[in-house]
Amino acid sequence: MHAPSPTVGTPWRIPAFLLFLAVLAGTMHAQAPDAERDIPRSSNGWYLSPHGTIRVLVIFAEVEYDKDPKLDPQPVAKKEWPKGELPAWRDDLFDPFPTDEPRAQVTRYYHETSLGQFLVLGDYLDTLVTVRESGQHALRDWSAMAWEEANKLGTLHTAHGLSMEDFDLWTDCRSPGMPKINRPDKPHSYDHVMVIWRNSHVLTHGQGSTDAGSAGLLFGFPSDTQSRFGAMNGLPFAILKHEFNHLLLGGNNFHSGGGNAPIFAGYFIPVQGGWSMMGAANSSLMTASAWDRDRLGWMPEGSRHRIRAHSLAGEEVNGDLDPLAGDTGIFVLRDFVPTGDALRIRMPFLPEDEYPQWLWLENHQTKARNGSPTDVFHYEELGCVHAAIPGIYAQMQVDKERKEGEGIFGGHADYLAPVLANGNHDWRLRGDTIRFECLWGGRDVPYELKEAWANPLTGLYEQEFPLFDRNGDGRLVRKEHIVPRIGFHNGKLVDDGGFLGSARQVFTPQGNRRIAMGTNPSSANRLTLVTGAAAEVNKGRKPDNRTVYLNGISIELMEQRGDGGITVRVKAGDTRLTGDVRWCADSIVLPPLKGFQGTALTMAAGKTLTIDRSGTPTRLDRQVDDRDRSWFSPPTRFTLAAGASAVFERKSRLRLLNNSVMHIMPGTVLTMDRKAKLDVAAGSRIIVHEGATLRAKARTLRKLRKQGLLVEQSR
Repeated sequence: MHAPSPTVGTPWRIPAFLLFLAVLAGTMHAQAPDAERDIPRSSNGWYLSPHGTIRVLVIFAEVEYDKDPKLDPQPVAKKEWPKGELPAWRDDLFDPFPTDEPRAQVTRYYHETSLGQFLVLGDYLDTLVTVRESGQHALRDWSAMAWEEANKLGTLHTAHGLSMEDFDLWTDCRSPGMPKINRPDKPHSYDHVMVIWRNSHVLTHGQGSTDAGSAGLLFGFPSDTQSRFGAMNGLPFAILKHEFNHLLLGGNNFHSGGGNAPIFAGYFIPVQGGWSMMGAANSSLMTASAWDRDRLGWMPEGSRHRIRAHSLAGEEVNGDLDPLAGDTGIFVLRDFVPTGDALRIRMPFLPEDEYPQWLWLENHQTKARNGSPTDVFHYEELGCVHAAIPGIYAQMQVDKERKEGEGIFGGHADYLAPVLANGNHDWRLRGDTIRFECLWGGRDVPYELKEAWANPLTGLYEQEFPLFDRNGDGRLVRKEHIVPRIGFHNGKLVDDGGFLGSARQVFTPQGNRRIAMGTNPSSANRLTLVTGAAAEVNKGRKPDNRTVYLNGISIELMEQRGDGGITVRVKAGDTRLTGDVRWCADSIVLPPLKGFQGTALTMAAGKTLTIDRSGTPTRLDRQVDDRDRSWFSPPTRFTLAAGASAVFERKSRLRLLNNSVMHIMPGTVLTMDRKAKLDVAAGSRIIVHEGATLRAKARTLRKLRKQGLLVEQSR
């Protein structure tokens, strides 16, 4: 069951999605061919096939609270669904029959998302089902109560005259990921039955759940799968697609893209926003993600590559890139929604026993250009949310790559993390509460961020729900998170629901157009810490990623074409940093990259590289109290790996702050121009290992040695 999502005219409540129930009852009615029977594949779907055609039977229901009228959450029905009648939007849910251009909202969504490979049709009982409170021992099973009352109608009668056979197109499948058989059950079984309630006091608007299994017999037949929802304020699109998508993608550990909740362990400390088929109340875009399409095998007909982009000449090319292996050049990404084009860039250097990561790039031209009703930010129609704009939308994938074999439905939630053009920063809470106006209004604790607190490697970003030690007990738990609905950006009040999407978060050729080693955000991998409601699942050990590997990869948006295509240059060896940079992480490694003039890192003239401690938590337990400040991160350890060459040009500067330690490993050369500055704050250190070379002004080195800030090791 799921907790309420925000709705117009009601106070915002923090969504806390609850348990997805998988009832593993029944047996296989049919067997796949021997060659495929024992090979689970994600493209087969979890319990329902994401390919072909399925038809859903819908029951519209209401409760007559004749014992306790105070329980009725909607005693005065809204015009969208009058009391005692079917909802006004009943025909905007599913198309009953195939058409060249799907019209109904849910049917169109799946047709568009699947690139025409999955058609979800539906029809509804032509009579509203009314359940009397006095006739129930308890108002508890919100599927079974509606089914039992519907059975009193005697026979199945739908708005478009469909029969049982029309709702049984697939053989019931109880083996996740196994091939689905596109023929009816013997005896018949509904493929999916959906109950939608007008005034359930438990399933209010935006609540729902789904099961593999049946709620009994409906007009004499069981169902393969079923679901139930509340719909007090209109068509419950977000929660409906979220729950139905469970049956395609997997269980609670597939919550992502704004559909996760604190109780479900994810790969990051905060619960993530973003977008995906498993998104819900906290999604930004309402579309699928490229990861979803890849997972379910949704490719345009005739595609030669799983992930595809195009060359400047318009030829299809492989969009699954490893730039350090030579996959560089200029690529054209057409509009993701109608074409499926995307780029995916593998993060190099991560050890085999840690979670792999990939950066995804999608070109969303948005509803204004492509007409897609879901290529929009979730609540942009309310006016206060900055509408989605054409550009590149980016996410980082962690793990969740296996698509065949055992274990493909394992792993954790929040495997997609938004990468936002307005960057990552350390945030602080002001400590007071102020009124916000955007998205239903109220009072909340504002956060502050400043450009001086830029933290591209481990900082917070708007589409996640950051944790603060609000009770001062030295431990972070997810119930201490905030919803970043109102803040001060460099002193300016921002009240625009940015956690649900904002134009400032989009990469565009005219705005923030680069993701690179020295930009904010960075092209490097993320730290992960699998986190549940109150615990680190792996205790900070492998397979969690606890080191950021700088990689010299850059992505630059070059041009927005008139046809909606965006040209993107992907490079390796882009190692000269031309802006000030602040790097913070538990561990940062600079590998021996061969970039600008053969260096792994070149700091441009007049620019500053600061190695600092992360003001954003990287662990759940307080690491230390330092001068009245609590740190939930260890000091940064910055390692120049063996063979790396780093150069600081004229008047550039290297700073080490807050107990940061820099290791210069054997075979490494760090060269400081005579007019470059080397600042090491008290408590920080530079350790030069035997066989390493640090070239800087002799006077500077003598001073640092004397202060104990420069340590030269020998065997």
